[in-house]
Amino acid sequence: MLTTRRQIAGMLAAALSLVAIAVNPTVAMAEEKPKAIRIASFGNAAGKPYGTGAIGVVRAQELLEKEFAADGITIEWQFPRGTGPAINEAFANGQLDFAYYGGLPNIVGRGAGLKTKVVASYGVSPIYLVARPDAKIGSLADLKGKKVSTSRGTINELGLSLVLAQVGLTAEDVQFFDLQTADQIAAITSGDVDVVVGGGSSVLQLVEKGIANVLYTTKGSPAPGSNFGSFVVTDAFRGAYPALTQRVVNNFVKASYFASDEKNRSALFDIWSLTGSPRSSFEKDYDDQVLKDRQSPLLDDFYRANVEAGIKFAVGQKLIRKPFDVSEWVDESYLKTALKEFGYENVWTPRDRNGNAVRF
Repeated sequence: MLTTRRQIAGMLAAALSLVAIAVNPTVAMAEEKPKAIRIASFGNAAGKPYGTGAIGVVRAQELLEKEFAADGITIEWQFPRGTGPAINEAFANGQLDFAYYGGLPNIVGRGAGLKTKVVASYGVSPIYLVARPDAKIGSLADLKGKKVSTSRGTINELGLSLVLAQVGLTAEDVQFFDLQTADQIAAITSGDVDVVVGGGSSVLQLVEKGIANVLYTTKGSPAPGSNFGSFVVTDAFRGAYPALTQRVVNNFVKASYFASDEKNRSALFDIWSLTGSPRSSFEKDYDDQVLKDRQSPLLDDFYRANVEAGIKFAVGQKLIRKPFDVSEWVDESYLKTALKEFGYENVWTPRDRNGNAVRF
């Protein structure tokens, strides 16, 4: 029987496919879709499966569920109370594909060998040190010898270190208590600790209730100690599913845009209050703040400088053995593609290493 041109073409295509798979095994994997995309972000004191920042918008508006419904791909969410360290453990156990969490734990994870890439920033937010009114703490210098609590291995531990350094103190100069958010709140309420260090929504509710006063905050400035973090993906997932990775990042950027639009301010606070934190704590945290200054996904020089400071701290504290190259960890290609596709290139203003806006 004579072989037709169509049969020859089919055999040639099959042969080329086999060659492509041999050269790059991920081609075969990319042809198949995962059953689920697994995403994590830091938990909250109430233990509710919702988040803040752009990822909170992604979760509440079910952007990814809608994006991948036609593909038959489900979205699995994790919001562990153990926050960043717990997310690192989940990565190490092969239980995650993406995560949105604080700068120090994702630096520690990368330094410990987790195979991840940074695809976007989660912006910069202020750190707060709140103190019991009867603890007789009037300045940062008065923290010496006081009982101070935050979660070890989190971005707040890095922030505390940088804030203490401003007055010549270190963590060894205070009585440090390693507690999760819910336990921090209970400890300062009972008087077992004097100071709690954290982000706005977790600690400002203490101020609102009269349990603590704001001793210090980086709010309104790019002062050392401000919170920063990353949206990361595993090398395995992006290698196997580059197109799906781009679609995830696209929706993250859409959420960042929503969270940066002032007309969405009220709706945004409603979304974030799904975490169980009072809506009023978000209002207080963002009072006199421009949303897009806090919700920028850009991987600019300020982001990179913060990561470098975090790496230096992690090495100094022996959380990781040696520094690593930030430029090799950051993959800006997905973000740039999304910004261009949606026309968002000029929505957020990049910052220099010192946190000052770069004007063009």
